[in-house]
Amino acid sequence: MNHITWHDIRQFIMQPRLWLFIGIAFILYSFIFERAGFIRQYQLKRENVELQAQVKMAQKKLAYLQNEIKALETDIDRIKQEAIRHGYAEPDEVIIQLR
Repeated sequence: MNHITWHDIRQFIMQPRLWLFIGIAFILYSFIFERAGFIRQYQLKRENVELQAQVKMAQKKLAYLQNEIKALETDIDRIKQEAIRHGYAEPDEVIIQLR
């Protein structure tokens, strides 16, 4: 029978190749899975792209709303359209709403 002795275990642990593989495994784990690892960096980049798209959409909506405000402040035809849409009419007009 083969019995593993303390000497065999010690000899196995003292092998430089074993420590080299352990070191490489630790470094790979750190690069891939830690807070600053590749997987986390990929997730952050993807989230950044999504957030930038949301910012662009918000900027477009802001520009549209600013144009709407300007039109409602200065454009007589636009003001009349909104008034009619909300049920207002000039004294000599009748509004008929069709659905």
